[in-house]
Amino acid sequence: MFVGRHGWPLRFRAPETDTDIPVKTSPHLYVHLPFCQQLCPHCPYTKTLLRGADAVSRYGAALYREIDAYRQRSAGVPVTSLYFGGGTPTATPELIAATIAQLRTNLAPDAEIGVEVHPADASLEMLERLKSLGVNRISLGIESFRPDLLKLLARRYTPEQGIAAIRTAKSVGFTCVDVNLLFGIPGQAITETANEARQCIELGVDQISAYQLFTFVHTPFGKKVRHGDFANYGDRARLRAQDLLNRTCLAAGLERSSPWNFTRPGIAPYSTVTQEDYVGFGAGAGSKVGGVFWFNTFSVDAYTDQPAPRPALVMETSERFRKAHYVYWRLYRTELDPADYRAQFGTELERDFGGLLRTLQASRTIRRRGDGTYYVTEFGAVWMHRVQQLFSITYIDDLWDRCYGEAWPREVVLA
Repeated sequence: MFVGRHGWPLRFRAPETDTDIPVKTSPHLYVHLPFCQQLCPHCPYTKTLLRGADAVSRYGAALYREIDAYRQRSAGVPVTSLYFGGGTPTATPELIAATIAQLRTNLAPDAEIGVEVHPADASLEMLERLKSLGVNRISLGIESFRPDLLKLLARRYTPEQGIAAIRTAKSVGFTCVDVNLLFGIPGQAITETANEARQCIELGVDQISAYQLFTFVHTPFGKKVRHGDFANYGDRARLRAQDLLNRTCLAAGLERSSPWNFTRPGIAPYSTVTQEDYVGFGAGAGSKVGGVFWFNTFSVDAYTDQPAPRPALVMETSERFRKAHYVYWRLYRTELDPADYRAQFGTELERDFGGLLRTLQASRTIRRRGDGTYYVTEFGAVWMHRVQQLFSITYIDDLWDRCYGEAWPREVVLA
């Protein structure tokens, strides 16, 4: 609908020469740290068990080489946001510290530095260490407060530890404390996530990030769902759970900042995915600058062993696709400004996407303000949530499945 026939299929290719390797820069950086104390069966991201200091040291050396190569071509580009994801970044705090030190001279004075924190790692000592490094935003992967659901998801903490993690994080004084919650877990009641969100809000969190449990085919959990071992949420139950969650967060005074996120007024959202351009480092990290997308190898061993940093797959997109990508992610952030679009592309939003905009308005997905900007309605946010789910399961799942099966694929086509 956004792209039409001009942008499809998506074709990722391995770079054949050095000239095929992107040399783009961005003020927004992401660092992937794949090590975990325990592997969660539902997690689709690049990860590996933490087995010893040598593997961490070798991964760190490869990561620093990649970042150093980037720094050599990005002089003068201040880093305004730096986010660490995984894996479990707090399983290897030494990598967080070394990476921040490496990028210190590149960081803008007011840079956002965010880290995903496992609740079991959220001791006062750990959180104060992160704060001393310059980390000013954290995301706690709480997921649920039910012991049996935490066990099902292989989460190594109790509900009491999750609550303690939130209280400790708030006491340390981060600019933003985000909490991740999951809905659609097999055996979970429709009302549970909304009740857990209310509990987190009462504990003072700055943002609720609530995701439906995706069952990607390459994950152990996804395989069990497809084999019929678990009953997945139906659409009606999912929509009801989501509606209750939305109402709870909005009634508590939080504002919607994306289909997944509700944030306290005045707090910049914790988000690693809504930037138009970003550069990622580490195994499985993706990047997008301008019309170019690229991915590193998803294999931790292959990433560590490569003699020089290079992406596994690169895709250059059409002008139409770039425009559609911009429109989608602006709507994902709940607002779309025709003036910004004109400044970005030199053309009129209504001329390029008039039919789409009229359809979205007629379906109550978006509305237009008096100043000409478009905003996503509550109905539209639920629709965007569904679109993201379908795209992830249909296309991202295919890409990841191929990349996990082959460290250096020659080509991946999403049709």
